Amino acid sequence: MAKLLSKHSGSPSEEARRRREVRKYFNRADKDKDGKLTKDEWFTVLNSSGVPTTREEVEEFFDFMDRDFDGRLTFEEFMGEESTIEKLFKNMDKNGDGFVTKQE
Repeated sequence: MAKLLSKHSGSPSEEARRRREVRKYFNRADKDKDGKLTKDEWFTVLNSSGVPTTREEVEEFFDFMDRDFDGRLTFEEFMGEESTIEKLFKNMDKNGDGFVTKQE
C-alpha cells in the first residue's frame, strides 16, 4: 500500500492504474460507503493490515491531509490533490499572494 501511495512520475497509463488501485483500497476502507474515510476507519484498516499505528499518528495524518477540516478524508484529499475550489481560487489569484482582489 505504501508503494501505491508514494508519488512518482510514470506514464499516464501507469498513473491511471495506480490511481485505480489506490481507489480500490480506499473504497474497501470506507466501511460506511459515504465516500469519505473517518479516523476510525483508517486506524482499523492500517492495524488490521499489519501496519501498527497509534491513534495519535492517525490524528496527525488527518490534520495534515484534511483540507476542508471536516474530520474525514475524501479520495482527493487522501491522494493529496487540490479540490476544485482550490484550483479555481489559484486560477483567479493571479499574483499568488493568497488573496483575490477586484483587479484580479
